[in-house]
Amino acid sequence: LFGRAASDREQMPDTPRGLYIYGDVGTGKTTTMDLFYDTIPTPHKRRIHFHAFMLDVHSRINTFKRTHRATDDPVPTIARELAARAYVLCFDEFQVTDIADAMVLRRLVTELFRNGVVVVTTSNRHPDELYKNGIQRESFLPCIELLKRRCEVVSLDSGTDYRKIARETETVYFSPITADTNKVLHALVGLASGNAPVERDVEVRFLGRALVVPVAANGVARFSFAGLCREAHSAADYIELAKHYHTLILTDVPVMDMSNRNEARRFITLIDALYESHAVLIMSSEDDIYSLFTGKCEVDGFRAETAKIAGPVESAHLSEVVTEDRFNALAYAGEEEVFAFQRAISRLVEMSSRRWIISGRNRILAENAMRQEQSADEPMRSAA
Repeated sequence: LFGRAASDREQMPDTPRGLYIYGDVGTGKTTTMDLFYDTIPTPHKRRIHFHAFMLDVHSRINTFKRTHRATDDPVPTIARELAARAYVLCFDEFQVTDIADAMVLRRLVTELFRNGVVVVTTSNRHPDELYKNGIQRESFLPCIELLKRRCEVVSLDSGTDYRKIARETETVYFSPITADTNKVLHALVGLASGNAPVERDVEVRFLGRALVVPVAANGVARFSFAGLCREAHSAADYIELAKHYHTLILTDVPVMDMSNRNEARRFITLIDALYESHAVLIMSSEDDIYSLFTGKCEVDGFRAETAKIAGPVESAHLSEVVTEDRFNALAYAGEEEVFAFQRAISRLVEMSSRRWIISGRNRILAENAMRQEQSADEPMRSAA
């Protein structure tokens, strides 16, 4: 099935259907997709987080525009390039929250299928819920229908968040923020870096710009929440940061509400980038991870309480005068943020596990965690 020749891939009727796996956070969607990816007997495959995929696509569009006439269409060319590299594309966390992505995807998905690409993806949403209440959503509906035709839609929703099942944890999150907490995080820079020399204001250069790391030492970066999530950083910045540093120490994370939704969105995107690269996160916060977002908004007599957690998706400034329909859109944005922040919390729980640290990229912390695990096992072995 996956060993066909390149010429055959142009024939859409011969292309097997893909798979669209959706469900709540922590139910095994990514694990299922990764098992599929690892067992496909072909090198012509690609597994990528959806954030990173869209960054790649937009970069290809910009490159195309620099070398072609303004009237030339970049999408068919980009689809052919992607299909030539891999005819099985596995996306993690398929989501559409922005009109720029929606307008590109509605045509790119069509061209990918036309080029014989098999799409396997995970999402927190059923296809019918993608880009719900988005600007010009009616233009995106054909893309949703195509996904449903070309992919088997499967719900993977056991009601259990497997990431939160009890396991041995490491102390990597500290709250509330106090002078003692700050001292501990300062000491952890030394522990995580093997007491390597500290550099300040290190520039990470990419895409023609620079990300300045305030404190760096042997693969460990230290930022304040204000410097990394209040400032206007994108997914590209966080992905690049995670490539260069195996450990991030993030200080002074506040409790957020809907008035801080941009900061919350960036925080969630940062967690996604760290999770995908299997980085270690050490963090100080105003409250525990389950209480970092209060999804509440009050607008012109209408009130929404979406949950005690939330995340990305653009919505109007709360100071705007809104109609009831506009309020419903705001409430929906809060729902989207609930989904996103639930995923972030689930990932934060997993990232605090001893298993995560041991299998992570920071070998110093991994060896320290293994020693603790062996010490914990000693009494049981003696008793046996």
